Amino acid sequence: MHVPDIRILPLLGLTAPRLRRIVAVLLLFVGLAAFLPGFATLPVTDRDEARFVQASRQMVESGDPIEIRFGDTPRLKKPAGIYWLQSAAALASGAGAEAPLWVYRLPSLAGAVLALWLTVLVGTPLVGRRAALGGAALLAATLLLGAEARIAKTDAVLLATILAAQAVLARLHMRVPGAVPPGSALAFVFWGALAFGILVKGPIAPGVVGATALAVALLRREAGWLAPLRAPLPIALGAAIVLPWFVAITLRSGAEFWAGSVGTDLLPKMASGQEGKGAPPGSYLALLWATFWPASALLVLALPAIWRARATKPVVFLAAWVLPWWGVLEAVPTKLLHYPLPLYPALALAAAHFAPAGIGSGRGWRGAAIAALVPGPALGGAALALAWQSGARATELWPLALGLAVATGCVAALALVIWHGLWRPLVALSAAAGLALWSGLFATLPALDSLWPGHRAVETAVRLAHAAGCDRPRLTGWGYSEPSLLWLGGRETRLIAVHAPLPADLVGGACQFVIRSSTVDTPIPAACVTKGRFTGFALGAGRSVTLDLLDCGVQ
Repeated sequence: MHVPDIRILPLLGLTAPRLRRIVAVLLLFVGLAAFLPGFATLPVTDRDEARFVQASRQMVESGDPIEIRFGDTPRLKKPAGIYWLQSAAALASGAGAEAPLWVYRLPSLAGAVLALWLTVLVGTPLVGRRAALGGAALLAATLLLGAEARIAKTDAVLLATILAAQAVLARLHMRVPGAVPPGSALAFVFWGALAFGILVKGPIAPGVVGATALAVALLRREAGWLAPLRAPLPIALGAAIVLPWFVAITLRSGAEFWAGSVGTDLLPKMASGQEGKGAPPGSYLALLWATFWPASALLVLALPAIWRARATKPVVFLAAWVLPWWGVLEAVPTKLLHYPLPLYPALALAAAHFAPAGIGSGRGWRGAAIAALVPGPALGGAALALAWQSGARATELWPLALGLAVATGCVAALALVIWHGLWRPLVALSAAAGLALWSGLFATLPALDSLWPGHRAVETAVRLAHAAGCDRPRLTGWGYSEPSLLWLGGRETRLIAVHAPLPADLVGGACQFVIRSSTVDTPIPAACVTKGRFTGFALGAGRSVTLDLLDCGVQ
């Protein structure tokens, strides 16, 4: 992605402010092209998204911005920031609590698009405007950011807050020694971004940014470059943003919030693999070749050039950003796919800037980079084959098939470019490959019935309830307690344990429908009639399930 040298901009009629506006619009279009396919059609995903959107809907219903509840249970794990944003989106839509799912996803979409612009802002003083734009394009084309932009949870918004703070650190680090210190505006941005990051996801933003600042200070053997951040008023503003809600929730719940967020959520993740999400050290490095694809191939190509430039200020900052926090993530037993996302902008900037220089490092590195191109088409082909085998129709699979064809063509061209030592098309071809493949995948996922057994059961219950003259079914999950049932069926949805009998008051009432897992060993009551069986892969549970839809309102 070539940007003309600033010295010839006046000859083209482009002033620096006008160029910034053009770049902002360009990144908006890149972000929308990357993130909109499947955005409004993807069903609610288990388990985190369903919990977030249901809690936000209940916040809109109650009008209480302090306490967060999922069903009848207080949700005392995360601060309120993301719930406020999702609730605000629902209220702004005019539909209130009944806003469709895509409205609750708008903060994630906005956070992901903003992250692209902030990647340019962070990268420009480090690697120059051209490479910074390339890094933003590579980031937009990754699977991980594409997924987070489409689901209503914390991580895309959190990424934007971290990048805003990192942009300040990057400018302070790259400042020429002896230059006039920047004004307090940067300190306001820094502490404001950290404050919003804390409200979105607690200690993660300060952890990433603090680890970066500490590592840079150690590598530089001095911390004077951080002096402009020691400004009382910006620090006070950050505290004023953060403290009111924490004080309010503490007064409301006593020690329950801190016991839930720290004792139940944070510490168990550090001690063991929480909720069956444990994995050994090195797992994120293994996943990088898929979740960061296709930028992962350019990162391989960039490694020799990064090593040669290891003592330069840009590499010092990028390494300080990535290595300490990556080490923490690999050491923590709980492994979730999205945890490394705050580090991906640094990797994308390094790949965009150093890959052209690394392409001359020898055919061994070129061969390794070409090998790193394989996972994307392989994953796309596997997804297409599995979808076809599960019974999906060709008319439903065309977005993925088209995306895979375009991505494969880009990969073939990219392999030739790398092998022959050409550097100009590297970033453009890589970004095009990622945008095509992942957009096609996300556009196709909603049509794959095998991924949404619970949704299919609820849709059938809704049709039967309407046919019986009811506005909506009264749902019960029996041995199937995925959070999506509450979002789909409403707060009144009841969840019955797998070994518990079906309560007698659920049988015979108007439009009473039970979604029963095949793992339930209690016999079906004689008054309930089976209306359908749905088999598929439950994403939240991470296993195949078989669900029976029971009509227990039959008289």
